[in-house]
Amino acid sequence: MNYKYVVIILTFFCSSITLLSRAQHAGLEVDFFGYADNREYKSLYTKDKTFFGSILTPQLYFALDSNHRIYGGLHYNQDFGRHSENRERLSPIAYYNFNNKNIDFALGLFPRHKRLADIPRMVLADTLLYDRPNMEGMYFSFQNKNIKQAIYIDWMSQQSYRHRERFVVGLSGKYTFGKFYMADDALLYHNALTSNPEIEEHIQDNGIVIVRAGVDLSHTTFLDTLTADAGVAFGFDRVRTEYDLRTARGFIANVHLGYRSFFLHNTLYLGEAQNLPNGDSFYHRDTYNRLDLGWTPFKKGNVDGKFTASFHFAPDQVSNQQAFTLRYRFGKAF
Repeated sequence: MNYKYVVIILTFFCSSITLLSRAQHAGLEVDFFGYADNREYKSLYTKDKTFFGSILTPQLYFALDSNHRIYGGLHYNQDFGRHSENRERLSPIAYYNFNNKNIDFALGLFPRHKRLADIPRMVLADTLLYDRPNMEGMYFSFQNKNIKQAIYIDWMSQQSYRHRERFVVGLSGKYTFGKFYMADDALLYHNALTSNPEIEEHIQDNGIVIVRAGVDLSHTTFLDTLTADAGVAFGFDRVRTEYDLRTARGFIANVHLGYRSFFLHNTLYLGEAQNLPNGDSFYHRDTYNRLDLGWTPFKKGNVDGKFTASFHFAPDQVSNQQAFTLRYRFGKAF
């Protein structure tokens, strides 16, 4: 652990003592996430890689009243097989949270999984859960019995002499009408310039909008879960001064079946190839089908362990993937 990490930890604990003296009550939340994700990818644009490691996330919270909380903590992210080029990442968590039965608002550096776990892979690739477990920005959602709509901004890079300004702004929502539902997901990625006027750069704008209609038949069959939806995906891309706005349209459909500890999920995409810097690279083609066969050997209380065998059908190759993830959450109020 280098000097920078020592400063982060000392600052965190000093701040915690100050907040604890002012809070009505406080508590501890711990999230352990272990992952083994072997990707035997053969298709163009995709990266053949194995993700194998763990993330430990302890957080202290200080409740100012029933709705207002301040969180502080750390992500410790370590890939296994450690060596000089291996990733070891310690990143701070520090955010304000307002929460009641309808509203969830967060501002600061906060864990990604809790709020964006269900974003489609076309919008945000699932590798972000391994590589960038924190969001840095704001999140706001409103929900009631039939509606949930969220908007978020994740500031990925501040402008400097060597680094571009980069951020994403996203939407994610679901509207339920009995057995039927509508879902919307959208993302705008803005890749701006550095502060160095001597190099030639071009601002990039990239986005994706997905609108789906679906039906939930989980309570009408012997299956525990049965949902199906279909919709359209509209993507756009522009590099200013290089080329004008380019668009890509496609059809996307999902089917999910679950019975006891087993599940099947299939996603089909047909249309034009998408240019998605933050989405799954398999959508850089006009035809793609992903089949997930899963088994949840244990899911009890705060423990969730899942094995998934995935098959990626692309025009050039058929790829496969095997992943086991384990998440264990626990907490205690002081």
